[in-house]
Amino acid sequence: MASNVPKFASFRPKPKAAPEPPKELRNPSSRERPLQEKTRTKATSSLQSERPANSRDTLTSRAYFSDRRGDPDVRKYGTLNRYDIPAYRRYGHGVVLGLAPDQRIDRDQTTDASIQVTPVGRPRQQRLLLDRHLNKSTARSLRLLKAGKADIHPSMDYVALPGGGTRKQEDSDHEGEGLSHVDYRNIESKRRSAEPNDLDTRYESDEGTIKIDAEVTRKNSELVRQTREHPETLQNWLAFIAHQDSMLKLDAPSSELTASEKTQLADVRISIYEEALKKIGKDPHSQMKLYEGLLSEARRTWSETKLASKWNEVLAKHPHSSELWFMYLDFVQSSFATFKYEDCRSAFLKCLNALRASPGTIAFVDVLRVQLRLTRMMQESGYQELALAIWQAILEIHFLQNVPDAPFGPEGPVSAFAEFWESEAPRIGEEGATGWMIPNTNDISPSGSVSLYTSNPSDTVFEGFRKREMDAIDKLRYPGRTSDDLGEDDAFHTIFFSDVADYIIFPLETPFMFVMQAFLCFCGLPPLPEDISQQHKWWSDPFLQRQLNSTSPSQEQPSHFMQNLNRFSKCPLQSFSMTSELLFEQDFSLDAIRLSPDFIRRALKLLVTDASYGETIGEYLLAFESRHFPADAVKTAKRLLKARPSSLRLYNAYGVLESRRGNTVKADQVFSLALSMQKGDVTFSTPSSLQLFSNWTWESLHRGEQTEALWRLGSPLGKVSGRNEQHERPGHGHLLATRKVLAETSERALLQQDYQSAVLATSLLALTAYLSSDCKPEPAIVAHQHLSSWFDSHKLSASPSAELHAQQIARFLIHHATHAPIVKPALIRETLEPFIYLFPNNTVLLACYAANEARSSIDDRVRSIMHQTARQSSDSVGVVGWAFAIHFETLKGEIAGSTSHSIRALYNRATEGIGAHCPALWLANLRFELQIAFQEQKKCAERKLAKSKKKGSGEARASAAGARVKERYYEGLKCLPWCKDFIMLAFTDAREFLTEEELWRLYNIMMEKELRLYVELDEPSL
Repeated sequence: MASNVPKFASFRPKPKAAPEPPKELRNPSSRERPLQEKTRTKATSSLQSERPANSRDTLTSRAYFSDRRGDPDVRKYGTLNRYDIPAYRRYGHGVVLGLAPDQRIDRDQTTDASIQVTPVGRPRQQRLLLDRHLNKSTARSLRLLKAGKADIHPSMDYVALPGGGTRKQEDSDHEGEGLSHVDYRNIESKRRSAEPNDLDTRYESDEGTIKIDAEVTRKNSELVRQTREHPETLQNWLAFIAHQDSMLKLDAPSSELTASEKTQLADVRISIYEEALKKIGKDPHSQMKLYEGLLSEARRTWSETKLASKWNEVLAKHPHSSELWFMYLDFVQSSFATFKYEDCRSAFLKCLNALRASPGTIAFVDVLRVQLRLTRMMQESGYQELALAIWQAILEIHFLQNVPDAPFGPEGPVSAFAEFWESEAPRIGEEGATGWMIPNTNDISPSGSVSLYTSNPSDTVFEGFRKREMDAIDKLRYPGRTSDDLGEDDAFHTIFFSDVADYIIFPLETPFMFVMQAFLCFCGLPPLPEDISQQHKWWSDPFLQRQLNSTSPSQEQPSHFMQNLNRFSKCPLQSFSMTSELLFEQDFSLDAIRLSPDFIRRALKLLVTDASYGETIGEYLLAFESRHFPADAVKTAKRLLKARPSSLRLYNAYGVLESRRGNTVKADQVFSLALSMQKGDVTFSTPSSLQLFSNWTWESLHRGEQTEALWRLGSPLGKVSGRNEQHERPGHGHLLATRKVLAETSERALLQQDYQSAVLATSLLALTAYLSSDCKPEPAIVAHQHLSSWFDSHKLSASPSAELHAQQIARFLIHHATHAPIVKPALIRETLEPFIYLFPNNTVLLACYAANEARSSIDDRVRSIMHQTARQSSDSVGVVGWAFAIHFETLKGEIAGSTSHSIRALYNRATEGIGAHCPALWLANLRFELQIAFQEQKKCAERKLAKSKKKGSGEARASAAGARVKERYYEGLKCLPWCKDFIMLAFTDAREFLTEEELWRLYNIMMEKELRLYVELDEPSL
């Protein structure tokens, strides 16, 4: 039975497989290992097996294992993937066996092909962003080699390329040549190749840098020798002092010095100034120049006590130096530690008395400038009634000099004016004022019917203070009288004659036009279109710049040239040579001075009756009314022309007024009629006639009538003759006569030193060349270059007349850019750049240049040219130049690369330099930071409402923006201790960023500095 049972082989147990030999034994390297190494391996394995089992989850008894799969990166890249190889931790922290213990491997400089060993005591390598010396790259510059022309014949079957072999062939070729790569494992030291790795490049020569450094040091040695051989020569000392900037920049990483480097430079220069003062001799002019430089540099390093002592010593030696006095006034007004209103006012009066007591001729422009600075300081310190009353008195009493048969003596008019002032009759600018020499039969005495804001019990302490103080500042703007009910309890509101008596005495030879210009500068209004030498100095003074409205960021980038020009022309601060045409384009803002337009118009209407300067003031009145009272401007123009029917200047102003109103036909009639009124045999005998002729010609160009403009250029009497058809162009003989008349007019004006007429005649001559050559700009540019060369040869290239000429060139380029079918941006760029270097603060040139570059934002040339100009001279770019740079950066927008950080950097550079004590820049800067802070707060609130996960980062940014507001506020406070409006920002716009304790501290600062406060607070006892 058992034999019949089938036997299945599948039920049999499988035989045990023979044990495989260890895989590691198949490795040939394992068989070749010495017996000692095998013994050591076994010992190591036995030691590892004796370790506790819980030391690792899986523990192998072998010291290594074999990877039979291989590394796929070897096949993929041809080598190991170095990014997957962990850093090898060497024993001993970089100590090399066989070397001294102080020699270690430098992990920063060691690469996969070389090992750098450095001493332990060597200074550590600095970080790139922290070390100023690392910014200077030590890498040599490379230049590309021009490919040579290979001898390639068209019939050749193939072209052999030098790098066509495979990697393996290249390696074998190199090995055969014996030029193996020097590895760190080789005992040979690494040889530095004389050629770069790229065969298509070569190293640039370092001779240029070496030559520059050698030239700087050679010049320094030469200047030292000159100061030793000729110590009495001032120019040698000044050149040696100025050269120290270049010496310090030899080791500087960039052309801009840091704060510590500027302090170091100041110390070096101070020592040279002191040595020069000992050796210069007794020449007063040389000593004053050296003292000016010494005290300017000392502000960076000396304490204010030491500096004040030095100022007293210097002014005792040179009591009649106006430049030293102005520097001293800057120091007294801007010193936060020592500033007090009464002390500062006494310093200004001391300066006025010193200039009046000068033994020589008194410079009335210096007296006017001191008066201007003093009244602006009073107004900004809160004493606005006194400041305005002083200018009312100055205009009233000096207007007397131009009244016929008026007795003017040292005592008579002053005593008579004192009676007029104490009578409280209407004064200039007030309603009913007729002038103090003309009796007023109506005897109108202005009285205020408004009342001041009373405190609200629900307001907090500082909320009530803010409301009451700002209300009083707005309502108590004008000098008070004893009969006024408003402000009767305020001792500073009512102004008596004794309060203004010390400020109204001027030299007898002071022209009234200078007084008028100073008054307009005090009001923050544009200057008169007169060529006055001090005009640029007054309007560019950082202490006198008050209003700088913030520019809104641009959301769109217009492509049209005229759109860009209009945007860039609206810079908050303006600087250029004023002309009649530009005067009618001004805003005439009165926000800085808080005066009503009616006050200014009444003052101008009273002053326009002057026989000598009535035309100029009348032109200014028409421009002012065209902005604030456009409905009355035409009536005023006709009334002025009725009083002066032969005034070509008033006719020109009336024509420009009609042109700005859009009445081009009426403007043409006015210009043509006025030109026909010319008398005499000489064409364009007066500047007004040439200005009329220019505006008549440009009026047709504004309408695009180029043929009509060409005919008008040949019709100096305002009547086009010899024209048969509408589109007929003038003949060759007509154009020759036109060029001859304009060329003779320009030459005659240059001989008579009437540079304004020469500029106008040259501009018309260039316009003739432009229109007669089918609107090609090159002939016109050549005509302008002739006058520029003449100015340069007579050392007038930086004069106001040369600046006016540059503006005429910009005007021509604007017309060409807006009317020509094809415009080369390089033409405008290359023409304007030399003038921008000469006049870096001219906003007409800068706006034209920026509008041209806005069409191509690849190369930011506006930034570059501003940076280059500032690098050439730290004082060349004034407050207006920095204001335009900020305006341009803001309008660019984020799309073009402008951010809040770039705008903030411009504010920092401006306030660290020439704008350190400029109220306009600091007010605009703080409002910019406030705008950023409010935007961050709004974004943070929106994130909270949206329950965003990035809530923490938004709150951090909002907190950082608030901290920047506080930081910039306190920095500005240190630089503007006299400016009440800036301090009051803590109680108004920046209220939420300051604590109540800080507000009490700021209130006490205003009391300590003796600033004018209408509201007094009682500080709570702690």
